[in-house]
Amino acid sequence: MGLNAVQVVFARLKGPRPGSAVVSLIEDLIWAHAMPRDGLEHLTGRPVAEGLELYLFVLADSESDAFNQVRALLERVHPRLARHGFVLGRR
Repeated sequence: MGLNAVQVVFARLKGPRPGSAVVSLIEDLIWAHAMPRDGLEHLTGRPVAEGLELYLFVLADSESDAFNQVRALLERVHPRLARHGFVLGRR
């Protein structure tokens, strides 16, 4: 079955409240680690008091597939994010 719909996945990175330059840097780091299998189409970050909120738009067959794709991507980029003081928030 092929990828058939854009799904939006929300993720929170805990850390210092970033300025706009850091938000752009984090977005660039994520794009740099994205692979075709991640299905990443668009991403936007929004600074919040406890870190950064991310909205990732991915092509996926289901919501659970989208979540798994984003989780794999963020786990790959995590070491780079950690260098800037961010960790993936858990719900």
